[in-house]
Amino acid sequence: MSEHPNAAIARTAYRAIEQGDMATFAGLLDEEIVWHESTAGFEGDYKGREETMALMARVFQEAGVQMHEMSIHDILADDDHVVVLHESTMSRGARTITAQYVDVYHVRDGKATEHWHLAVDPKADDAFFSG
Repeated sequence: MSEHPNAAIARTAYRAIEQGDMATFAGLLDEEIVWHESTAGFEGDYKGREETMALMARVFQEAGVQMHEMSIHDILADDDHVVVLHESTMSRGARTITAQYVDVYHVRDGKATEHWHLAVDPKADDAFFSG
């Protein structure tokens, strides 16, 4: 059985993030995406590709988060939705975390139009990003 095209798009997006290729990642976002972020210090709704990419810059540059590894456990996809179950290892200063996340997307015409980011262990995620 072949992979659903929306699953392939998500896989490309996560590979781009892991490799620091934010131009490829941005190209997979709809111009009018609504990004619902739950990460401590970054919570909120970001509207449009520009605001979403500014959020990413804040997380990786201003907050000093370094992505070491992102492994996808599974991707569930249909014509309208993608759910990505993944584990990420990140560091911030002297601290390192390996955490599991669920990302839910609405997808239209090969682009993400809406996103929800959920930590499996929100308390550990909050401690990492808040401290």
